[in-house]
Amino acid sequence: MAIRKRVSKKVKNGYVYEVNFAYKTNGISYRYWKGGFKTKKEAQEHENLKRMEFANSVNRVQDCNKTLKEVYDEFMEIGSTEFQYNTIYNTKKTLHYWYGKDATMDLGNIPIRDIGYRTLQQFFNKRSDCGKACNEDIKTALRRIFVYAIRSEYISSNPIEYVKVTGAENKKEKHVLTYDEFRLILRELKNKNTFEYDAISMAVVIGFYTGLRISEVMALQKEDFDLEENTIYVHRKLNYKGKKKKDIEAVEQMKSKSSKALIPLPDSLKQELEFWFKINPYQNVICDEEGDFLDPDCTGNRIRSISNKLGIPFHFHLLRHTYTTYLVNAHVDVKVAQELLRHANFNTTMSVYAHVNDKKKQNIVNEVFCGENVAKTHKNKNTLS
Repeated sequence: MAIRKRVSKKVKNGYVYEVNFAYKTNGISYRYWKGGFKTKKEAQEHENLKRMEFANSVNRVQDCNKTLKEVYDEFMEIGSTEFQYNTIYNTKKTLHYWYGKDATMDLGNIPIRDIGYRTLQQFFNKRSDCGKACNEDIKTALRRIFVYAIRSEYISSNPIEYVKVTGAENKKEKHVLTYDEFRLILRELKNKNTFEYDAISMAVVIGFYTGLRISEVMALQKEDFDLEENTIYVHRKLNYKGKKKKDIEAVEQMKSKSSKALIPLPDSLKQELEFWFKINPYQNVICDEEGDFLDPDCTGNRIRSISNKLGIPFHFHLLRHTYTTYLVNAHVDVKVAQELLRHANFNTTMSVYAHVNDKKKQNIVNEVFCGENVAKTHKNKNTLS
């Protein structure tokens, strides 16, 4: 709703109205807010006025002959500073799909003003046999460049706004790690009997009991754990994509505002940490023999080489999926789960809950309609109403 009623001690009747709505100008999303209206009619009149104003606003456009690749290069130099490191890294990864001799279509050498919906839709239609997730990433990356072009007055609207993306979907069911599988992986890691593999096993333990992302686990320091109050302060992550090990760094620029949070420290994890802190002399919780950060990608590969031999599907984000599934199966309130998972959007948590519950429904149906149960039902059909 665009008009909202709010309690206010500053007015006699005890409440005021505010205008709050989202709108788009030239393909870029904005939100407008203004409060303090004494009557609903006054707020509605202001809303109508602003909506008309935004609908009639048109960007000025320069006479621009720059190609998409030239605007991309400019974006990387000037416009990329507002984005997180991993976002820009992922944007760079999509370049070869739309620029150069190996591209699906060489969009990069086309003047950006000449790239419209039809050209882009044709590009993605040619990629319909490719992975849908990859195609979505390409669309997202291109959208950033077009938004930068709008702000730079090179184009007046975003041509990718209405492009539909298709592609092959990965329908492989996500594995949920059982407790026995978790302990088995830990045992094999510790059997390596080195400081580094012990640190990796500790990373798995933290991931299992907290659901933290791998970049967050690997950036933890001892000072982030309050063993008296039983809390963990999550406020750092590693920037590591495309970097050499010596250049990996911990930053406080998190995925979203809600990613930075104080979360509870489970007793089982606390016991493991107390033992590990006696062995590990460094401030970094997950580190090598010199106290330096471990590369998350290399760490994931090491764990996977062990899990593959055990016949257990594994990637580090699977620990977060497992953590979430355990919350659902324990009937944890969705709002509490959102806070524990630190999802910025409530719908993200709801979609995970819905997915797990759908799987439970499937299992129930399969159990009810298995051959043995159907045979029993058929045998006793005369007793059914």
